[in-house]
Order: sequence, then structure tokens, then C-alpha cells
Amino acid sequence: MRPTFRSKYLGPLTRLLFVVQLLGAAPLAAQVDGDQAHPLAELDTPGYAQSVTVFGQRVFVADGDHGLRIFDVSNPRTPRELGHLDTPGFAWRVALNEDGSRAYVADGSTGLAIADVAASGAPRLLGRVETEDFVLDVALRGSVAVLAERLGGLRTLDVSNPAAPRELGQLDTPGAAIRIALAGELAWVADGNAGLQSVDLSNPAAPRALGTRDTSGSALALALAPNLVFLADRLGGLRSFDRSDPAHPRELGSAGGGKHFALGVAVAGSLAFVASRLDGVRVFDVTDPRRPRAVAVIDTPGEAWDVVLVGPLAFVADGSAGLRILDISKLL
Repeated sequence: MRPTFRSKYLGPLTRLLFVVQLLGAAPLAAQVDGDQAHPLAELDTPGYAQSVTVFGQRVFVADGDHGLRIFDVSNPRTPRELGHLDTPGFAWRVALNEDGSRAYVADGSTGLAIADVAASGAPRLLGRVETEDFVLDVALRGSVAVLAERLGGLRTLDVSNPAAPRELGQLDTPGAAIRIALAGELAWVADGNAGLQSVDLSNPAAPRALGTRDTSGSALALALAPNLVFLADRLGGLRSFDRSDPAHPRELGSAGGGKHFALGVAVAGSLAFVASRLDGVRVFDVTDPRRPRAVAVIDTPGEAWDVVLVGPLAFVADGSAGLRILDISKLL
């Protein structure tokens, strides 16, 4: 099934029994502000769009049980599919190496898949690493891949030879490692019910726990800003932390908890965009991170799982509705 444009679509959650078990249910938003963002394009995908990674003029979508899909967004009003790779498992997240020639796919129960995407129209599998638990995220630091392996915690791999990745080290985090954000030799981890974790990766063969901060909900995603971490905390909403002392992360403020499902977060300047599943994308003013303030709600036709910001554009992994591209210049 090739991607097609469509104006409106609300599809059932038919593929993600594991997700339902992991995350539960969420209420619908009561009100939508439709004037804050202008939709440019929407592309259906055959799977269930979980996350988006942008590299130059290409967008890589982790499309659930249909693997990796690659789009040309040089004209964001008329994106076109370049190629796809049906990975063995369920694609959750994608990371790119420095020159964008290789894609590293967090492929759920089948571990990590590494693909050659230099020729985007014909991506090909280079190597795989099987793991004991679900790989839900992957981040790169040079030739080291850092995996979020749910109950297996954090795992580090030498991927200098993509055909034969080599395990380096492992750290069992107290919760369920779901998302990773790297800052130099530090990894910040959204660790499910155990909240926010910081990990020292200066020796990738021996990752070392530094600090932890529990949260009221379940930490599912995070974004870094100067000296700050913003956390999507499921029913705990958007939460902000001071990360200037990684051994003692300090919570500053929160907003949007209690009824909105926070699954993904991205930050641009003084605004935080939270992918909130059936509520669409919720926007918060975080000029004062101690008092985040809701300023807009952007409806999406599917179930918003992830949002990435590039200049005046927002790219949304919208679950059953595929990839959505929005002009957010009025908000910035």
C-alpha cells in the first residue's frame, strides 16, 4: 500500500496490543484550537506511525509492523515516499549516523536492525542484534549505539562494523527504559514508572547510574534544552527538570496532567509540543519552566505519538493516520 493523501481519518487501534498493555487508555480532548497550526500534508502509511526522525530533506518514520519508511520532504506540501524496509519486528524509533547513510531501528522484540539508507530508494538490511527484551529506542554516540531495552535497561553496542555489532555494556535501570536522550557523555532516560534517570556513558563498556527522579506518572519520552529536561509523563503530563547537576535532577514544574496522555515531547525556544495521542499535539509556553502554561491544542486525525520540530515545521507520527506535516510559524 503506497502512501496516499487524505483529509480526515480516525482509525481504530488495531495493531498495538502490546502498546495497549503497556500504556493503557486515554480520554479525548474536550476542545481543539484549530487556528494555531496550518496542515501542509498528511501521508497515510500501511503500518502504525510510532516516531519521526528528520535528517536534512528526508524524514524516516518508524511504522510499527511495517518497518522503516523514508520520505522526501524538500517540498513539505508534496512529500513523496522514497523507499521502505520491512524490518523483522515492530519499528519503534529510528536513529541516523552522522552522514545519514545508516539507519538504526529500535525493532521491538527482535532487537536492533541496522540499514544502509545511502540510496534512500533502496534501503537494505546490514545487520541485526537480538536482545532479551523489547528495544524501544536507540541513540548514537559516534560508533556506539545506546539501546533502551525496556526491562533490560540500557545496553551499549559497538556498531563500527554494522554487519557484526558487538555488545559493550549494560545497565539495569530501576524501571522500564523507554526513551533516551544523549548529551555528551551523559544519557537521560525516560524509565517508565521509575521516572527520570541520568547515566554516565564516559566508559560505554560500563554505564554508570548517576541520578534519579521519580514522577507521578510513567516517563515515556523526553527532550533536552539548555540545563533542562522536559519529560512526557503519560498521565502526569509535561514535567520540567533542572539537569545542571546530573546526579541530582530537580523537578521544577508540571502542567497538563491528570487527563491528557503525554507520549512524546519536543522543545523549540520557549515552547514545548507534547504528542498526546487522541488529544493531538498540545503546546505549552515554558518561558518559566517552573510554571508551564498551555497555549494551544492542535488536532490531528489519528493518534499523535511523536512530534519533531524543524524550523517552522512540525512532523507528527500520527499512529493510524501516518505522517502529518504542520506549519507552526504562527506559534513561534
